[in-house]
Amino acid sequence: MATIQIAYEVSDAAVARVEAVLDDVAKFDSFWSGADFRIERADFTCIPDHDGDDAGRLFNKIQAAISNE
Repeated sequence: MATIQIAYEVSDAAVARVEAVLDDVAKFDSFWSGADFRIERADFTCIPDHDGDDAGRLFNKIQAAISNE
């Protein structure tokens, strides 16, 4: 399971976009293939317990979904 923390101030619509991105990533990204993502609300947005290039790319996708890009 991979926990994704999303800041409290992020709208519910943005969280829904993040959930859609995470669903696609779990299906189509070879590094995260089959990952069970869990979203938690927190003080800030991050991917705790994961680092490296793959986590960085995922974080960028999450930020883009939050910004609706």
